[in-house]
Amino acid sequence: MLIYASGHSPNNPTFLFYDGTEKLTFVPEEWRYYRHTPQGLVPQDGVTGITKLITPSKPLMVWAVRKALEKTKKLLMDGYVGEQASVLYESCLDEILTKAKKADEESLEDAGEVGTDAHDWIEKVIKTILSGNEERRYELLAHLPVDPRAENAAIAACEWIHAHNVRWICTERKCFSRKHGFAGTMDGLAWADSCDDPSCCPTPFKNRRSVIDWKTSNALRVGYIWQAAAYRGAYVEEMGEVIADTWILRLDKETAAFDSWHIEGEELFQEDFEGFLSCLDTHRRMERAEDRVSGIKEKRTATRRAAEKVIRDEAYAIECPEAKNYKGSRQKKGCNGTKTVCLACTKIWVDKHS
Repeated sequence: MLIYASGHSPNNPTFLFYDGTEKLTFVPEEWRYYRHTPQGLVPQDGVTGITKLITPSKPLMVWAVRKALEKTKKLLMDGYVGEQASVLYESCLDEILTKAKKADEESLEDAGEVGTDAHDWIEKVIKTILSGNEERRYELLAHLPVDPRAENAAIAACEWIHAHNVRWICTERKCFSRKHGFAGTMDGLAWADSCDDPSCCPTPFKNRRSVIDWKTSNALRVGYIWQAAAYRGAYVEEMGEVIADTWILRLDKETAAFDSWHIEGEELFQEDFEGFLSCLDTHRRMERAEDRVSGIKEKRTATRRAAEKVIRDEAYAIECPEAKNYKGSRQKKGCNGTKTVCLACTKIWVDKHS
Protein backbone atom coordinates (compact mmCIF):
# COMPACT_ATOMS: atom_id res chain seq x y z
CA MET A 1 0.00 0.00 0.00
CA LEU A 2 1.35 3.40 -1.00
CA ILE A 3 0.93 6.34 1.36
CA TYR A 4 1.46 9.79 -0.14
CA ALA A 5 2.41 12.95 1.72
CA SER A 6 -0.05 15.87 1.63
CA GLY A 7 -0.50 17.11 -1.93
CA HIS A 8 1.59 14.37 -3.58
CA SER A 9 -1.15 11.90 -4.48
CA PRO A 10 -1.56 11.67 -8.29
CA ASN A 11 -5.33 11.44 -7.77
CA ASN A 12 -5.55 14.99 -6.37
CA PRO A 13 -6.71 17.59 -8.93
CA THR A 14 -4.22 20.24 -10.05
CA PHE A 15 -4.87 23.71 -11.49
CA LEU A 16 -2.72 26.15 -13.45
CA PHE A 17 -2.74 29.95 -13.02
CA TYR A 18 -0.95 32.99 -14.42
CA ASP A 19 -0.46 31.54 -17.92
CA GLY A 20 0.70 28.23 -16.53
CA THR A 21 3.47 29.65 -14.35
CA GLU A 22 1.71 28.74 -11.10
CA LYS A 23 0.44 25.28 -10.19
CA LEU A 24 -1.82 24.37 -7.28
CA THR A 25 -2.91 20.93 -6.06
CA PHE A 26 -6.14 20.50 -4.13
CA VAL A 27 -6.25 17.89 -1.35
CA PRO A 28 -9.91 16.94 -0.69
CA GLU A 29 -9.13 15.19 2.61
CA GLU A 30 -7.76 18.44 4.02
CA TRP A 31 -9.91 20.69 1.84
CA ARG A 32 -6.79 22.71 1.13
CA TYR A 33 -4.71 23.94 -1.81
CA TYR A 34 -0.94 23.43 -2.05
CA ARG A 35 1.26 25.63 -4.20
CA HIS A 36 4.12 23.99 -6.11
CA THR A 37 7.40 25.82 -5.43
CA PRO A 38 11.10 24.95 -5.97
CA GLN A 39 11.27 24.32 -2.21
CA GLY A 40 8.30 21.94 -2.30
CA LEU A 41 4.55 22.14 -1.68
CA VAL A 42 3.38 25.14 0.33
CA PRO A 43 -0.15 25.16 1.86
CA GLN A 44 -2.38 28.07 0.86
CA ASP A 45 -5.19 29.63 2.86
CA GLY A 46 -8.76 29.03 1.65
CA VAL A 47 -11.19 31.91 1.18
CA THR A 48 -14.11 30.26 2.99
CA GLY A 49 -12.00 29.12 5.93
CA ILE A 50 -10.61 32.62 6.46
CA THR A 51 -13.99 34.31 6.73
CA LYS A 52 -15.23 31.78 9.29
CA LEU A 53 -13.23 33.88 11.73
CA ILE A 54 -15.94 36.54 11.66
CA THR A 55 -18.97 34.24 11.74
CA PRO A 56 -21.38 35.78 14.28
CA SER A 57 -21.79 33.38 17.19
CA LYS A 58 -24.73 34.98 19.01
CA PRO A 59 -27.32 34.65 16.21
CA LEU A 60 -26.21 31.06 15.61
CA MET A 61 -26.54 30.23 19.31
CA VAL A 62 -30.02 31.72 19.45
CA TRP A 63 -31.00 29.77 16.36
CA ALA A 64 -29.56 26.52 17.77
CA VAL A 65 -31.45 26.95 21.06
CA ARG A 66 -34.68 27.68 19.20
CA LYS A 67 -34.25 24.55 17.10
CA ALA A 68 -33.57 22.43 20.19
CA LEU A 69 -36.72 23.71 21.92
CA GLU A 70 -38.81 23.09 18.81
CA LYS A 71 -37.50 19.53 18.62
CA THR A 72 -38.18 18.98 22.35
CA LYS A 73 -41.78 20.10 21.95
CA LYS A 74 -42.28 17.89 18.92
CA LEU A 75 -40.87 14.83 20.66
CA LEU A 76 -43.08 15.38 23.68
CA MET A 77 -46.19 15.82 21.55
CA ASP A 78 -45.44 12.92 19.21
CA GLY A 79 -44.37 10.07 21.42
CA TYR A 80 -44.10 10.67 25.12
CA VAL A 81 -47.41 12.22 26.18
CA GLY A 82 -50.92 10.85 25.91
CA GLU A 83 -51.99 7.23 25.55
CA GLN A 84 -48.44 5.88 25.10
CA ALA A 85 -47.16 7.15 28.45
CA SER A 86 -48.99 8.30 31.55
CA VAL A 87 -45.78 9.14 33.39
CA LEU A 88 -42.78 10.96 31.98
CA TYR A 89 -39.89 8.95 33.36
CA GLU A 90 -36.46 10.52 33.82
CA SER A 91 -34.97 8.15 31.23
CA CYS A 92 -37.57 9.32 28.71
CA LEU A 93 -36.72 12.94 29.43
CA ASP A 94 -33.00 12.19 29.02
CA GLU A 95 -33.74 10.59 25.65
CA ILE A 96 -35.77 13.60 24.56
CA LEU A 97 -33.03 16.04 25.54
CA THR A 98 -30.37 13.93 23.82
CA LYS A 99 -32.34 14.02 20.59
CA ALA A 100 -33.15 17.71 20.99
CA LYS A 101 -29.45 18.57 21.26
CA LYS A 102 -29.01 17.39 17.69
CA ALA A 103 -31.83 19.55 16.31
CA ASP A 104 -29.50 22.27 15.00
CA GLU A 105 -27.28 19.68 13.28
CA GLU A 106 -30.29 18.04 11.67
CA SER A 107 -31.61 21.41 10.52
CA LEU A 108 -28.23 22.38 9.09
CA GLU A 109 -27.97 19.05 7.31
CA ASP A 110 -31.44 19.47 5.83
CA ALA A 111 -30.72 23.07 4.81
CA GLY A 112 -27.40 21.98 3.35
CA GLU A 113 -29.13 19.39 1.20
CA VAL A 114 -31.67 21.96 -0.02
CA GLY A 115 -28.93 24.47 -0.80
CA THR A 116 -26.78 21.83 -2.49
CA ASP A 117 -29.67 20.61 -4.66
CA ALA A 118 -30.51 24.16 -5.77
CA HIS A 119 -26.87 25.14 -6.30
CA ASP A 120 -26.06 21.97 -8.27
CA TRP A 121 -29.09 22.44 -10.52
CA ILE A 122 -28.20 26.09 -11.20
CA GLU A 123 -24.58 25.16 -11.95
CA LYS A 124 -25.69 22.48 -14.41
CA VAL A 125 -27.93 24.97 -16.21
CA ILE A 126 -25.07 27.49 -16.45
CA LYS A 127 -22.76 24.82 -17.87
CA THR A 128 -25.31 23.91 -20.55
CA ILE A 129 -25.50 27.59 -21.51
CA LEU A 130 -21.70 27.86 -21.73
CA SER A 131 -21.44 24.65 -23.76
CA GLY A 132 -24.38 25.49 -26.01
CA ASN A 133 -26.11 22.21 -25.16
CA GLU A 134 -29.71 23.36 -25.65
CA GLU A 135 -31.16 19.85 -25.43
CA ARG A 136 -29.63 19.27 -22.01
CA ARG A 137 -30.74 22.71 -20.81
CA TYR A 138 -34.36 22.04 -21.81
CA GLU A 139 -34.13 18.70 -20.01
CA LEU A 140 -32.97 20.40 -16.81
CA LEU A 141 -35.69 23.06 -17.05
CA ALA A 142 -38.25 20.28 -17.37
CA HIS A 143 -36.88 18.50 -14.29
CA LEU A 144 -36.48 20.96 -11.46
CA PRO A 145 -35.14 19.85 -8.04
CA VAL A 146 -37.51 17.48 -6.22
CA ASP A 147 -37.59 19.37 -2.91
CA PRO A 148 -40.13 22.24 -3.20
CA ARG A 149 -37.74 24.64 -1.43
CA ALA A 150 -34.90 23.85 -3.80
CA GLU A 151 -37.35 24.09 -6.70
CA ASN A 152 -38.45 27.59 -5.61
CA ALA A 153 -34.82 28.67 -5.26
CA ALA A 154 -33.98 27.36 -8.73
CA ILE A 155 -36.95 29.19 -10.29
CA ALA A 156 -36.04 32.42 -8.49
CA ALA A 157 -32.45 32.12 -9.71
CA CYS A 158 -33.65 31.73 -13.29
CA GLU A 159 -35.87 34.78 -12.88
CA TRP A 160 -32.89 36.81 -11.64
CA ILE A 161 -30.77 35.63 -14.57
CA HIS A 162 -33.50 36.66 -17.01
CA ALA A 163 -34.20 40.02 -15.33
CA HIS A 164 -30.54 41.03 -15.53
CA ASN A 165 -29.86 39.62 -19.01
CA VAL A 166 -27.01 37.55 -17.57
CA ARG A 167 -24.49 36.21 -20.08
CA TRP A 168 -22.17 33.73 -18.42
CA ILE A 169 -18.41 33.85 -18.91
CA CYS A 170 -17.51 30.94 -16.61
CA THR A 171 -18.70 28.99 -13.59
CA GLU A 172 -16.89 27.25 -10.70
CA ARG A 173 -13.73 29.15 -11.62
CA LYS A 174 -10.65 28.51 -9.46
CA CYS A 175 -9.01 31.70 -8.17
CA PHE A 176 -5.53 32.11 -6.71
CA SER A 177 -3.79 35.21 -5.38
CA ARG A 178 -0.06 34.85 -5.78
CA LYS A 179 0.47 38.14 -3.98
CA HIS A 180 -1.53 37.27 -0.85
CA GLY A 181 -1.35 33.46 -0.84
CA PHE A 182 -4.99 32.36 -0.83
CA ALA A 183 -7.18 30.31 -3.15
CA GLY A 184 -10.82 29.40 -3.65
CA THR A 185 -13.63 28.76 -6.11
CA MET A 186 -15.69 31.59 -7.57
CA ASP A 187 -19.27 30.51 -8.33
CA GLY A 188 -19.56 32.50 -11.52
CA LEU A 189 -18.44 35.39 -13.71
CA ALA A 190 -20.87 37.01 -16.15
CA TRP A 191 -21.94 40.09 -18.06
CA ALA A 192 -25.07 41.63 -16.54
CA ASP A 193 -27.47 44.53 -17.07
CA SER A 194 -29.56 46.42 -14.56
CA CYS A 195 -33.12 45.28 -13.94
CA ASP A 196 -36.31 47.36 -13.72
CA ASP A 197 -36.41 47.24 -9.91
CA PRO A 198 -34.87 50.43 -8.46
CA SER A 199 -34.40 48.81 -5.05
CA CYS A 200 -32.11 46.27 -6.73
CA CYS A 201 -30.50 48.46 -9.38
CA PRO A 202 -31.00 52.17 -8.56
CA THR A 203 -28.71 53.22 -11.45
CA PRO A 204 -29.34 51.75 -14.93
CA PHE A 205 -26.34 50.08 -16.57
CA LYS A 206 -25.42 47.73 -19.41
CA ASN A 207 -22.80 45.05 -19.95
CA ARG A 208 -20.95 45.05 -16.65
CA ARG A 209 -18.58 42.21 -15.90
CA SER A 210 -19.74 40.87 -12.52
CA VAL A 211 -18.71 38.30 -9.93
CA ILE A 212 -21.65 36.05 -9.00
CA ASP A 213 -21.66 34.21 -5.67
CA TRP A 214 -24.46 31.91 -4.44
CA LYS A 215 -25.06 31.52 -0.70
CA THR A 216 -27.43 29.32 1.31
CA SER A 217 -28.20 31.16 4.54
CA ASN A 218 -31.02 32.72 6.52
CA ALA A 219 -29.31 36.14 6.39
CA LEU A 220 -26.69 38.12 4.53
CA ARG A 221 -23.41 38.12 6.45
CA VAL A 222 -20.28 40.25 6.20
CA GLY A 223 -18.24 37.14 5.53
CA TYR A 224 -20.12 36.52 2.28
CA ILE A 225 -19.30 40.01 1.02
CA TRP A 226 -15.63 39.58 1.88
CA GLN A 227 -15.49 36.15 0.25
CA ALA A 228 -16.84 37.55 -3.01
CA ALA A 229 -14.34 40.43 -2.77
CA ALA A 230 -11.54 37.87 -2.33
CA TYR A 231 -12.54 35.98 -5.50
CA ARG A 232 -12.84 39.26 -7.38
CA GLY A 233 -9.46 40.49 -6.14
CA ALA A 234 -7.67 37.24 -7.01
CA TYR A 235 -9.23 37.14 -10.49
CA VAL A 236 -8.31 40.76 -11.25
CA GLU A 237 -4.76 40.15 -9.98
CA GLU A 238 -4.28 37.19 -12.32
CA MET A 239 -6.21 38.28 -15.40
CA GLY A 240 -5.87 42.06 -15.26
CA GLU A 241 -9.51 42.50 -16.30
CA VAL A 242 -11.88 45.10 -14.90
CA ILE A 243 -14.81 43.82 -12.83
CA ALA A 244 -17.49 46.39 -12.13
CA ASP A 245 -19.97 44.64 -9.84
CA THR A 246 -20.43 41.89 -7.30
CA TRP A 247 -23.68 39.97 -6.84
CA ILE A 248 -24.41 37.85 -3.79
CA LEU A 249 -27.46 35.69 -4.45
CA ARG A 250 -28.83 34.36 -1.18
CA LEU A 251 -31.03 31.28 -0.94
CA ASP A 252 -32.76 31.09 2.45
CA LYS A 253 -31.70 27.83 4.10
CA GLU A 254 -35.15 27.26 5.64
CA THR A 255 -37.62 28.66 3.13
CA ALA A 256 -35.38 28.76 0.02
CA ALA A 257 -36.58 32.32 -0.57
CA PHE A 258 -34.39 34.18 -3.08
CA ASP A 259 -32.62 37.40 -2.15
CA SER A 260 -30.12 39.28 -4.35
CA TRP A 261 -27.53 41.77 -3.07
CA HIS A 262 -25.83 44.12 -5.50
CA ILE A 263 -22.46 45.71 -4.68
CA GLU A 264 -21.23 48.13 -7.32
CA GLY A 265 -18.27 50.45 -7.58
CA GLU A 266 -14.53 50.13 -7.16
CA GLU A 267 -14.51 51.97 -3.84
CA LEU A 268 -16.80 49.51 -2.09
CA PHE A 269 -14.90 46.57 -3.57
CA GLN A 270 -11.58 47.90 -2.27
CA GLU A 271 -13.09 48.39 1.19
CA ASP A 272 -14.46 44.85 1.21
CA PHE A 273 -11.21 43.39 -0.14
CA GLU A 274 -9.21 45.19 2.56
CA GLY A 275 -11.63 43.72 5.09
CA PHE A 276 -10.86 40.24 3.78
CA LEU A 277 -7.11 40.89 3.86
CA SER A 278 -7.39 42.09 7.46
CA CYS A 279 -9.22 38.88 8.31
CA LEU A 280 -6.52 36.91 6.49
CA ASP A 281 -3.80 38.66 8.50
CA THR A 282 -5.64 38.05 11.78
CA HIS A 283 -6.14 34.39 10.88
CA ARG A 284 -2.42 33.93 10.24
CA ARG A 285 -1.45 35.74 13.42
CA MET A 286 -3.82 33.50 15.37
CA GLU A 287 -2.29 30.40 13.79
CA ARG A 288 1.22 31.54 14.71
CA ALA A 289 0.11 32.36 18.26
CA GLU A 290 -1.61 28.98 18.59
CA ASP A 291 1.52 27.23 17.34
CA ARG A 292 3.60 29.16 19.86
CA VAL A 293 1.24 28.32 22.71
CA SER A 294 1.11 24.70 21.57
CA GLY A 295 4.91 24.60 21.59
CA ILE A 296 5.00 25.96 25.14
CA LYS A 297 2.42 23.39 26.24
CA GLU A 298 4.36 20.55 24.62
CA LYS A 299 7.58 21.70 26.28
CA ARG A 300 5.90 21.93 29.67
CA THR A 301 4.33 18.51 29.19
CA ALA A 302 7.69 17.01 28.24
CA THR A 303 9.35 18.60 31.29
CA ARG A 304 6.59 17.35 33.60
CA ARG A 305 6.74 13.83 32.17
CA ALA A 306 10.55 13.78 32.50
CA ALA A 307 10.27 14.80 36.16
CA GLU A 308 7.58 12.18 36.77
CA LYS A 309 9.79 9.56 35.11
CA VAL A 310 12.70 10.43 37.40
CA ILE A 311 10.47 10.02 40.46
CA ARG A 312 8.96 6.82 39.08
CA ASP A 313 12.37 5.36 38.21
CA GLU A 314 13.65 6.13 41.70
CA ALA A 315 10.62 4.37 43.20
CA TYR A 316 11.00 1.42 40.82
CA ALA A 317 14.69 1.18 41.75
CA ILE A 318 13.49 0.39 45.25
CA GLU A 319 10.56 -1.85 44.24
CA CYS A 320 9.52 -2.48 40.65
CA PRO A 321 5.93 -3.45 39.65
CA GLU A 322 7.08 -7.06 39.07
CA ALA A 323 8.40 -7.50 42.60
CA LYS A 324 5.04 -8.60 44.00
CA ASN A 325 4.93 -11.59 41.65
CA TYR A 326 8.66 -12.39 41.61
CA LYS A 327 9.38 -15.73 43.34
CA GLY A 328 13.16 -15.68 43.08
CA SER A 329 13.28 -18.94 41.09
CA ARG A 330 15.51 -17.42 38.43
CA GLN A 331 17.93 -14.57 38.71
CA LYS A 332 16.75 -11.40 36.95
CA LYS A 333 18.99 -9.40 34.63
CA GLY A 334 16.98 -6.20 35.11
CA CYS A 335 13.68 -4.72 36.26
CA ASN A 336 11.12 -2.54 34.54
CA GLY A 337 12.89 -2.60 31.19
CA THR A 338 16.29 -1.61 32.65
CA LYS A 339 19.51 -3.51 33.20
CA THR A 340 19.36 -2.87 36.95
CA VAL A 341 17.58 -5.15 39.42
CA CYS A 342 15.52 -3.31 42.02
CA LEU A 343 16.27 -3.67 45.72
CA ALA A 344 13.07 -5.65 46.41
CA CYS A 345 13.79 -8.27 43.72
CA THR A 346 17.44 -8.45 44.83
CA LYS A 347 16.34 -9.16 48.41
CA ILE A 348 13.91 -11.86 47.25
CA TRP A 349 16.69 -13.58 45.28
CA VAL A 350 19.19 -13.32 48.14
CA ASP A 351 16.68 -14.57 50.72
CA LYS A 352 15.76 -17.54 48.58
CA HIS A 353 19.30 -18.57 47.69
CA SER A 354 21.25 -17.61 50.80
